[in-house]
Amino acid sequence: MSRLLAVLLALTCAFGAYHFTLKRGFVNPYPVVCDLVAEKIFLGDEQIKKWKRTCHRRSRLVTPYSPKSLIIKDINNVLGLLNVSHLEVYDSSEVKSIWRGETLETGIESEFVDSELVIFKVHPQSPAAILGLKKGDVIKSIKGEQPNPWDASTEDGNYVIERGDKELSIKMKTGSFTRSEGVNFEKLSEKTAVIQIPSFRSQFFSEEEVKKVAEQIKDMKRLVVDLRGNPGGNFVAGLRFLSLFICAPEEIGRLSKPRAKVTTVEELPNDLKDENQLEVLDANKEVILKTFKQDTCYHGDVRVLVDGKTASVAEMVAQALKEFKKAPLLGSPSRGQLLVGVWYPLNEVGPGVQISVPEALYLSHKNYRIEGQGVELDKVLYYNLSEMQAGIDSWVKKALD
Repeated sequence: MSRLLAVLLALTCAFGAYHFTLKRGFVNPYPVVCDLVAEKIFLGDEQIKKWKRTCHRRSRLVTPYSPKSLIIKDINNVLGLLNVSHLEVYDSSEVKSIWRGETLETGIESEFVDSELVIFKVHPQSPAAILGLKKGDVIKSIKGEQPNPWDASTEDGNYVIERGDKELSIKMKTGSFTRSEGVNFEKLSEKTAVIQIPSFRSQFFSEEEVKKVAEQIKDMKRLVVDLRGNPGGNFVAGLRFLSLFICAPEEIGRLSKPRAKVTTVEELPNDLKDENQLEVLDANKEVILKTFKQDTCYHGDVRVLVDGKTASVAEMVAQALKEFKKAPLLGSPSRGQLLVGVWYPLNEVGPGVQISVPEALYLSHKNYRIEGQGVELDKVLYYNLSEMQAGIDSWVKKALD
């Protein structure tokens, strides 16, 4: 009996020590988030005051035993009350996906066309690519349930696929792969081409890569710039791409910090490093975005495709092509998310967790504000199911009609 009591006493002491240590080492992340956002966000003091009080009240609900995933979800719900883009907390896995293209998914990108979930893209080296899925396949069910685009990109299980008059049953398992987000040039005829820009991540817009693009497009008479699904990226990357079409350095827009304490204005230099761009933003009230001098310039006809996933720098590029090249913007309304989000670590939540805080807003050359409304769309396009099943991109086809 005495031995049993000794064991119970030891366990009780260990349990108590664990909880004492946990409480002593605990830092409630809520006040950190509330104060950081209130200090840095572009919104005015009157807009942020009430929100800050609400945010601090929520901090009382967090304990040392609150799961990290629940804390992130709850903080994001509170951040959502401000109803602006680029304001979100990201877990470490999401940070890797955003900044390095590393992801744990199926590799499928799909959309509903006439109530059928059609695969639009299968990423190379992804689980779906290895299993032989391809553009135009129709997903009839996932694990016996009605499919949707989110499940198709993230869910393991049995997929029923319709391909022509055949029905296939495929066992899908998500896996780790790196998205291929480099510029893709596809020649459709001797003088017509599509250039797909999956993202404006800086590594795809080095001077050497931009020269390659210039060489590819220089002899084309008609060009479709495909920005569908492009979530944005680096501002200088976007400016370098625009410089291939806008033949002299032009101010295509500016970044404005309404709450800045300084009054200085500076031009964004031709430097892809994010930290250097942030230094310029930190030091000024306004940052002028100008294209750069290029050896060659494209003079042909341009059409631009956008959709509901086109966001941020991709929206800046689309709007600038409209304003300077009179390029029609076709597709579906873009996301309307063009603020400058500055990233900060949130070690109080967990290792690798970060928060993006929008500190500046974008105004185009013609003072058009993209945030909250998207680019100025010229024509709404609709996909054709039979064409998509046959592997024909009906939006590209309509853009060239």
